[in-house]
Amino acid sequence: MGGLSCFQFLFNSHNNDISNQPPATCIYHEPPPGVVSDYSNNPSVFGKILNGELPSSTYQENADFLAFRDRSPKAKFHALVIPKRYVQNVYSLTPDDVNLVQDMQQMGLELLEEEQPKALVDNDYILCFHIPPFNSVDHLHLHVLAPASEMNFVYRYGKYSCGARWCISDVEVIERLKGGQVAVPYKQ
Repeated sequence: MGGLSCFQFLFNSHNNDISNQPPATCIYHEPPPGVVSDYSNNPSVFGKILNGELPSSTYQENADFLAFRDRSPKAKFHALVIPKRYVQNVYSLTPDDVNLVQDMQQMGLELLEEEQPKALVDNDYILCFHIPPFNSVDHLHLHVLAPASEMNFVYRYGKYSCGARWCISDVEVIERLKGGQVAVPYKQ
């Protein structure tokens, strides 16, 4: 083993674990009222998924939200919950969006109940948002990861560590919005 390959174990993820993974398909997802039907106002890769231009492995969908498998999972179960209405990121949220975030949280918890019930009962999960510039896609998305206890150390205590400058929990966002504050305690 040469070079830095001896440290590869630090970055192993769950990319090859496809148990209970829905098939990846390109499907047009009906927008909620008031959203342009071709998602043309959404320049992100998630806009292309919603418009059926790119495949996703859908776990759950309703009129306002879509939940699908992360393309590079960092936990045994790693889903993303996105609003169909384009919201750029957590900095875009206002106190008027508290119901939106609560509904995203609810869908995340429902996913855990279906896919990782033991992790839900044991509180062995992470629900979080990445804070720009540490987000990978400019479309608000809630990460749903479980079981957290089985995640690689680098991801559990690094990339998805709520309270770090780059990551904030769903609960903190909701509390801040309910209190009339901005969603993130840092300036953009």
